[in-house]
Amino acid sequence: MAERVLDVRNLKTSFHTAYGLIPAVDGVSFHVDKGETLGVVGESGCGKSVTALSVMRLVPEPPGVIEQGEILFEGKNLLSFSEHQMRRIRGNEIAMIFQEPLTSLNPVYTIGDQIAEAIMLHQGLSQAKAIGRSIEMLRLVGIPLPERRVRAYPFELSGGMRQRVMIAMGLSCNPSVLIADEPTTALDVTIQAQILRLMRQLKQEMGMAILLITHDLGVVAEMAQRVVVMYAGKIVEEAPVAFLFRRPWHPYTAGLLASIPQLDVERKRLHVIKGTVPNLADMPEGCRFNPRCPYADDQCRAYEPELQERDGRKVRCWHPLSQDEEGTSK
Repeated sequence: MAERVLDVRNLKTSFHTAYGLIPAVDGVSFHVDKGETLGVVGESGCGKSVTALSVMRLVPEPPGVIEQGEILFEGKNLLSFSEHQMRRIRGNEIAMIFQEPLTSLNPVYTIGDQIAEAIMLHQGLSQAKAIGRSIEMLRLVGIPLPERRVRAYPFELSGGMRQRVMIAMGLSCNPSVLIADEPTTALDVTIQAQILRLMRQLKQEMGMAILLITHDLGVVAEMAQRVVVMYAGKIVEEAPVAFLFRRPWHPYTAGLLASIPQLDVERKRLHVIKGTVPNLADMPEGCRFNPRCPYADDQCRAYEPELQERDGRKVRCWHPLSQDEEGTSK
């Protein structure tokens, strides 16, 4: 049995608003095994990034609050840790790559100083040795002339290089878990492919687990072994990647997959999921997806389904999709 590195159980994270306490993440449970990449997908506002920030204990309090649940890292509940204990974990044993590197890097410090800061804090190295380690990390992530780039400022680097710097910073202390929050969103497709190839290579070399948060199903297909699909703060489906792409069980997952442009299929217009993501302050009765679901009936509109497990997969739906032998949903 695979070694479980991160185990999130019944996590609920809410925010104080003018409408009251609104749950952005509502009863989410998942795990990541050693050496595994778990993809978390869904539309903007579904709770992906808040889940990642909750794992890192970086949700601003107030207005945010983690109301319930457990976040077990190597068997220890991070929600019971003090802030001092969490500072030893962040960047050292669990690292995070944020969505936009330009806003995550300090513009008035050099690249080398920012990478070295984490190394000195967690590894106890001198500044000279930490800078040397920073150069090694820049070389590892494929930045040319690392001895010169280590003295550069963030604005002097391209978007792809800044993202490589963020990866170098995240990996500088050899973490057990790397959380990548939309790591390729701001990059063109060529640089995106390079970054994904780099992350896959480094994962194999270092044996770490990756929690990959994205809205891009193509990235998930290339990188992940399992995938969690979120909608309106809840998990609606979880499955191995190959099974999910070949045979989605939840109508929302099927809609996401149908929205991917395909070069070999003649279409006049791209498929879209009708409607919009519900307002978290005014959630629909019953299944949260029912106002947009073509299969919704009175049961869906009256009662919220539980997350059911079957054949190693999970789905939150009263009427999961099935497929015939040709693979057509029905």
